Amino acid sequence: MLLKSFKQLFKKPKIKSSAWDASGSGRRVMCWQPERSGINSLLAHSIETLRSRSRDMVRKNPYAANIIDTIVANCVGTGIKPQSKAKDPEFRKKVQELWLKWTDEADSCGASDFYGLQSLVCRSMIEGGECFVRLRNRKPEDGFSVPLQLQVLESEHLDNKSNQTLANGNIIRSGIEFNRLGQKEAYYLFREHPGEGSFGESVRVPASDVLHIYKPLRPGQIRGEPWLSNVLLKL
Repeated sequence: MLLKSFKQLFKKPKIKSSAWDASGSGRRVMCWQPERSGINSLLAHSIETLRSRSRDMVRKNPYAANIIDTIVANCVGTGIKPQSKAKDPEFRKKVQELWLKWTDEADSCGASDFYGLQSLVCRSMIEGGECFVRLRNRKPEDGFSVPLQLQVLESEHLDNKSNQTLANGNIIRSGIEFNRLGQKEAYYLFREHPGEGSFGESVRVPASDVLHIYKPLRPGQIRGEPWLSNVLLKL
């Protein structure tokens, strides 16, 4: 026993293969094959499957549906309710009246008001990973209090298969056109939801007319990831 202890004093310490357990090559990680691709490449190949499974889970699983409901309620609450800070009380009153009229006319589909659209946009972003709001300018003869309406579009409306380099040097990646500075120039959107049957070719819509709402998780990410992606197999 004493001899064994004495030998331990001169025994060379074991050199670890890595300073981090997770970067080692032991039994626990031998089957771990992480993806090395960039986030946009990963989403381009997986977004359609992730999105459809996320929507399917929310439809069929009450726990998933409750998760979405809770997040939407906490994020949106009663919605955005601006108040004019103009000093002129008469002007302030007119602005408020005009705002209230517009909230009832905001939805281009006429199915909801501005406050309902806020919840719808939030829900669509969480469930599908992203949501698009197209600004639809109206003519004075259309009879709206404010010549502007909002059209909410699900993620499927973006032409994910559109990828090319244009003659002017702009690049289209996953349905989004970028200029040489990397700024968004346009979105290629289907007029109809692809899941509703015949939807034809996508059309180019200037980026200034589109609000792309999603939560970027990594630098340079151009598409949104469904919020339930990493728990779908555990629900």
